[in-house]
Amino acid sequence: MQDQEPNGVEKRRYERFLKEVHVSYTVLSKVDSTPFEFGNSVTLNISRTGLSLLLTQPMPVPVLLQLQLRLPNRPYGLFVLGKTVYCTPMEEINMYRVGIKFVGILPPELEMVLEDVKDSGAP
Repeated sequence: MQDQEPNGVEKRRYERFLKEVHVSYTVLSKVDSTPFEFGNSVTLNISRTGLSLLLTQPMPVPVLLQLQLRLPNRPYGLFVLGKTVYCTPMEEINMYRVGIKFVGILPPELEMVLEDVKDSGAP
């Protein structure tokens, strides 16, 4: 999945923040037998429409996930639903980059989490 058109024009509507946010996830549906049902990761980036995770195992596409975003300055996690849209091997580090698009009604607190991420700067 490319983020830019061949002419170099950005396709994204919302700014992506290059910040590590700790995420727990649970697989809610799957298209085949996957090696895990839940796990933990960190984001490579996050926006109003989705996020990118770094995983040690490939994730099927599409699959529905429940995600819990955890930030150090918040006492509770924020739950959102997401659907995998790509899974790309990162051979140089033997991991997988997984793109997840948020689905359903997003909690209003997501805006506050994004502001916290933006205000905290780079990891």
